[in-house]
Amino acid sequence: MLHRIAWVLRLPQFLALLILIGMGVVLYGVLVDSEKAGRWVERTYRVIGDIESVRMESLRCESWLRDLMLNANKDALEQARSSAERATQAAGRLVILTADNDPQSRTVQAIQARLSEVQEQYLHAADVAEHHDLAVSQPLVAARVNSNSAHELHNLLNQAEAVERSLLQIRSFEHNERLDLLKKLLAGEALAFMAVMIWTIRYTEHLLRTNRVKSDAVRDPLTGLLNRRGLEHQLAALVCEPRGHDHCRAVVMFDLDDFRSINDRYSHAAGDQVLQKVGSRLRQQCWVGDVVARIGNDKFVVVLASIASHHEAVAMTQRVRNALMAPIPLGTAVVRIGVSVGIAMLHHDGHDVEALLSVADEKMYEAKEAGKRQASTSTHILEPVGG
Repeated sequence: MLHRIAWVLRLPQFLALLILIGMGVVLYGVLVDSEKAGRWVERTYRVIGDIESVRMESLRCESWLRDLMLNANKDALEQARSSAERATQAAGRLVILTADNDPQSRTVQAIQARLSEVQEQYLHAADVAEHHDLAVSQPLVAARVNSNSAHELHNLLNQAEAVERSLLQIRSFEHNERLDLLKKLLAGEALAFMAVMIWTIRYTEHLLRTNRVKSDAVRDPLTGLLNRRGLEHQLAALVCEPRGHDHCRAVVMFDLDDFRSINDRYSHAAGDQVLQKVGSRLRQQCWVGDVVARIGNDKFVVVLASIASHHEAVAMTQRVRNALMAPIPLGTAVVRIGVSVGIAMLHHDGHDVEALLSVADEKMYEAKEAGKRQASTSTHILEPVGG
């Protein structure tokens, strides 16, 4: 059963691994697309920002020149030149950012050309204002500020910005779509993994429950040992195994002498306690591979699975019998149980389950009859604690 459960656990683990790998590949693809869309959105924001920089710096340059024309503010000349430089730098960044978009790239190149023309006119006017009287420079500055080139520049900037904002809307939508898909895939992967794990837990519980039912059918509920059905099943398997040259198998039957008197004197609960203690001692005394069973009220069977000879079986049986006859504390008394034993050797006394159990039972009753004439070993002794 444990082997079957192990295979059941391996199957969902393998399925879960496949799910994780498959979903991981899909998630990676969606994540790459999402990052790409995010970079497009980020770049579109940068383009819009640089368009706004060209516009604002051009307007500042124009504003400083107007200030120069109206107030003869010589400091405005330096401010105008700085604004013109920043506008030129922003236009250069626009050319790089829009290089892969041919229509927009052409518009940006037109913006750069128009900006260069406007800046040249502005800076020429600034140079004239710096070296001549205001009366001479004012008409020139006014003409440059109000030229058509400046209006054409602003129109081109508006056109480029409209295109980028349209692209921003599309790219933001694509980015959000991929993020939503990523969330759905993550949720789907989690649900699929949970479904596999829940199925594993439930099916494993079913197997364990089935195993418990089968185990209960072949086990004695009081001692936890095999019952007669379980013993017959185990013994049948041992009987079918090929006979070895270096080991034998023995069926040993133990019967508690006068056990009914314990129930009559101390109650059935006390008798159950004694039976549980006997079962525990049998398990402790037997070797790995031996089979221990309770097949009647006070009757136990041990199958010695690997012994060298009948002599060794007798010696081991005596050791187990002595352990069973050790005192058992019981309430206010100590109980010493007498035990009768019968041994049947596989192939020597029988070749099947029924024959072996029958021979062991017969020899056990012979020992019990003989034991009745030996009170020290065949009957239990009841004495107060400390007696």
